[in-house]
Amino acid sequence: MKNFKALLLFIIVIIMLAALICISGCKNSASDIAAIISGERYVPELPEERKHLRIGVLEGPYADMVKQIIEPALISMDYTSEMVFFTEWDATNLALAGGKIDLNLFQHNFFLNNSKTEYNIELSAIAEIPTASMVLLSERFDSLGDIEHGASIALPRDATNLARALRVLREAGLISLNYATDISRVTLNDVVGNPLGLSFNLVDGFGLYQEQILGSDAVVMTGAQAYAGGVNLAEALYSEILRDGFMIVATVRTEDLARRYVHDLLAIIYSDGFKNAVTAADSPFSGFQRPHYFFD
Repeated sequence: MKNFKALLLFIIVIIMLAALICISGCKNSASDIAAIISGERYVPELPEERKHLRIGVLEGPYADMVKQIIEPALISMDYTSEMVFFTEWDATNLALAGGKIDLNLFQHNFFLNNSKTEYNIELSAIAEIPTASMVLLSERFDSLGDIEHGASIALPRDATNLARALRVLREAGLISLNYATDISRVTLNDVVGNPLGLSFNLVDGFGLYQEQILGSDAVVMTGAQAYAGGVNLAEALYSEILRDGFMIVATVRTEDLARRYVHDLLAIIYSDGFKNAVTAADSPFSGFQRPHYFFD
């Protein structure tokens, strides 16, 4: 019996040691974010706290969001920051993983997860931000109900964005699609219902708004390209409803999740000031799709 008790005590000690090792050695995950924002996971003794932040962006609406809303808020919290511009998506994540920048803001979760797998890097999304979805725009019509029989709609010709644009028209109730075809691969041949007899013009989806809509009554285009052309997305006849995983996310190195600057960045993004700046009537971001926390 004494031997049994000794063995049982030995097993309990081993289990407790293993648990302590895991607690001290395991990395934080994105599931810790709620605790981080509440301050519970912040460790004041963490070395090399950063007060100068390098933010990786691509030219476009999210760089403007950083410059117009996030950077001023960081300055008010005694940070300095600089935006580091990239022209390639993969390079932006590799720079973050390599410590050349402290966070980036340009991608959705699906792209992030693909990068993590492809390059074996440890990055974590910390928060969704308002996102420019694909939009249906027109200078001739003021609403979906105004679209006339036989109207012409410009669509991006590249396969990925064409399929996405057709899904937008289906969401808007203007067409129906062949459900036997993978929704991510639909083409014009899969349009099985077109009650308004719409005609479709295929155009370069990477052109600006004025270029894409030329010669058509309306256009379906990415929100980023519309924004680059000076369009306020709030004026769209219809805006795509982004599915989970397609909202743009702020991203940091997983090992930095408990750092103070991540806590402060989250406090900015979840603040009423950030929400008000995005939703103001004169804001260029007012027509962006809003994350769930905007409605809390």
